[in-house]
Amino acid sequence: MKNQAATIIKVGSKRLLTSGEIAMSRLIFKDAIDYSKVWIHLGGLIHTKTGNAMTPAGEIYLPKDDYLKTPDYSKATGENRHWFIHEMVHVWQYQMGTSTGWLGIKQLCKGGYTSEVNSVDSDNELEAYDTDLGGRDLNKKFQDFNFEQQGRIIEFWFDACYLQKVNPKRDHHQKSLQLLGYVEKILRDFLLNPSNKNLLPKS
Repeated sequence: MKNQAATIIKVGSKRLLTSGEIAMSRLIFKDAIDYSKVWIHLGGLIHTKTGNAMTPAGEIYLPKDDYLKTPDYSKATGENRHWFIHEMVHVWQYQMGTSTGWLGIKQLCKGGYTSEVNSVDSDNELEAYDTDLGGRDLNKKFQDFNFEQQGRIIEFWFDACYLQKVNPKRDHHQKSLQLLGYVEKILRDFLLNPSNKNLLPKS
């Protein structure tokens, strides 16, 4: 039998945002992000093993399956859309001048990504993302939250306002609707001007 020629299919390891992803992001960040500089990467072993995305320097690294199976997050499930927006918050933070990689290292060192808590707003949650917007955090301004909490708060707002018709019985969507009044108060200055650098996180 003659040797058969092997067919090699190359899968790109990074891509730019789609027009749909840009349009979806503009709903929140307007022109505060240079969307032409945002790359989405096929992540390495750590992303695939943990199932977590990372956005350390204004570019998004995704677990393998998420990168390969979701070529356009503007057409994805509700869960994946608000996850994408969370990562775009880190892009916004970085482009506005925040060292998100350094803040991530600090959170890791103090257990923010390894300690699970019973979060009022998100049930079982890693400590870095934990919020209590109607209680403990009631009088905080947006800039008082850490960089992961900022991502979670904008997730809630995006889900409540823009994903009403995307499987609206989802737990995250229902929680987002419950928290909307608190979230809008916290995001008032951000929604007026997402280019305001005074809103960036300090931790």
